[in-house]
Parts: sequence; structure tokens; C-alpha cells
Amino acid sequence: MKKSGKMMGVITSGLLLSMLLTACGGGAAPAASSQGGTAGETAEESLTLKVAYITKENSAWHLAGERMDSILKEKSNGRISLELYPGGQLGNETDMMQQINTGSVDMGFITAAQLSSSSAAFGAWLLPFVIDSHQQAYELMQSDEAKALFDTLTNDNVHGLGYMTSGFRYMLSTKPIESMEQLKGLKLRTTPSPTILDYWTALQASPTPMPLTEVYTSMQTGVIDAVDIDSESLVNEKLSEVAKHLTPDKHMYWASAILINKDRWNSLSEEDKKLIEEAVATAMKENIEYVETIEADLLANYQEKYGITNIYELKDKEQLIQQVQPVIDTWVQKAPEIGNFLEKAKQIAAE
Repeated sequence: MKKSGKMMGVITSGLLLSMLLTACGGGAAPAASSQGGTAGETAEESLTLKVAYITKENSAWHLAGERMDSILKEKSNGRISLELYPGGQLGNETDMMQQINTGSVDMGFITAAQLSSSSAAFGAWLLPFVIDSHQQAYELMQSDEAKALFDTLTNDNVHGLGYMTSGFRYMLSTKPIESMEQLKGLKLRTTPSPTILDYWTALQASPTPMPLTEVYTSMQTGVIDAVDIDSESLVNEKLSEVAKHLTPDKHMYWASAILINKDRWNSLSEEDKKLIEEAVATAMKENIEYVETIEADLLANYQEKYGITNIYELKDKEQLIQQVQPVIDTWVQKAPEIGNFLEKAKQIAAE
């Protein structure tokens, strides 16, 4: 009987210990938080992703961000959402890339111009006259050749999801521009990308990098004569109030990459990755369609709606393209992905 009583005491103690461990959560794997946690987040956990970009709330990129957020909330029953930070709220694009790399920001829409400072291969998007329509751009964005550019960001802790656009680049100026001769010595605002500077230097213009926020006053006071700008920013920044001459030569297509922190991406379940990819794919298509509509409206109503006096065509465009061919040849040598990208663009244009 003593032996039996001792055994009962051991069993009772074991049961009590088991109950205590269960009540305290002992022995269970730690639950992942909505902002990180253990690798391979399960489909039941809530997920909020911080997204940063430089364009304002009235921009095509912000609309795309809102659309992605809406799709994710709908398809996940409110479990997945985006927290949007437009207008450079978290800093400039250099700051944003650092934040995405460290994971303090989950995602970003980053221009190809900024990414070309990390990888020369992104100069492919900045070369002149690569594509001639939004449909061509959309097909190029979805190509393996465009996706391969993401693989060259080896010094960055990012995963590429897709691309967006603000449209073709035009010349808006305080005086007419319809020939190469009129570009000589032209004080023209542009972004400080080496690829872009090479293009304008080859045309003997005087490229002048400056923040977009300074362009309005600089043209108004004569500091610059013109601006190299995407069609959407031309409208949103109201630059046609101070510059009345437009040359919609479509010399470049302004693209941005949709990036996510690689560690964050790898921590997601396969189901959540699929939901994000589907949201990005829809937003990409709708972004292209929206920007195409904006451009069509600008060109159709440039006088009565936007106050632009005249629209010009380059009379010697073929000669201009020949003039900048050495720029293309030089950049093709900088990264093999550029040559593949340009070849794919030619194939799409020929279809």
C-alpha cells in the first residue's frame, strides 16, 4: 500500500505540472507578431507593411499604393494591410533605401534613377527612346529581362516585386524646342542620374540637377529654361503656369521599382506572398492605364485646361537618336543585363 500511495503521488504531481505548463503556454512555439516574429508567418497572423515613396498623395504611385492596400484587405479579410507614407515623409530616396535595407520600412516605390546608383543595370530604364507606348512598357515590365535587374541589387537587402510608372519624359520650357540646335546650351533641370546626365551632355545641353520643389521658382526667375520631367509631375506640380512650351518627345520612360525588405519577404507564408504578388500585378496594370489617361488628357487639352501655348515635335528626331547612340553603347558595356533589356524592348516593339 505504501508503494501504491507513493506512485499515486508521482502521477498526481505530474498531472499538476502538466496543467500548469499548459495554462502558462509552456512548451508552445512563440507566436509571431504582426511586425515580424518567427520565420514563415502563418496565414492567421495580422500583417501591416509600411510603404514609403517620394511622390505626393495626388500621384499615380499613391493611387497604386491605395489600390494594393484595398486588394490585400479584401482578399485577406482585413488581415493584411499597407501603411502608406507618401511625399517623402520618411526622407529622400537614399533614406528610404537605407530604411528598407534595415527593415524599419517594409516596402518602397523607388525610382530607377535612384537604383542606378546601386546597380548600373538599372540605367537600362533611363536610356533614350527604349519604348514608344505604355503597352510596350507594360510588357517590358513583366519580362524576365526587366525582372533580372532586381537580381543585380546584390548589396541591398531587397526583393523586387514589380514596377510602376509616372509616364514618359517630356521637355517643358519657357521657349520653343523643336530641334537639336535649340538644345545647345539649354539650362535644363533634370535628375542627377549619370545615365540621364550623359544623355543631355551628348546633346550639348546644360543639365542642371535640382530638387523638383525648386523647379517652379527656378523657371519663373530664369535660373533654368526648361525641365526634363514625367508627364504626371508636369501636371501635378502645375509647372505649365510658368512654362508654356511643351515638346512631348517621349525620350525616356520614368519607371520605379516596387521593393520589399528581403528578410520580411522570406518570413512570409507562401499564401501571403501570393496575395501580395497578386495585388502588385493588379496595381501595375491599373497604374499604366491611369498614367496613359493623364497623358492623353494633357495632350488633348493642353491649351484650355493646362495653359500651355504650343506643342512641338522634334524636326530632327532621327538625327538626335543617332547623336545619343554612343551613350547607349557606353551603358550597354556597364552591365550585360542592359543589353538583354534593350533587346527585349526591340522585340516587343516589333510585335
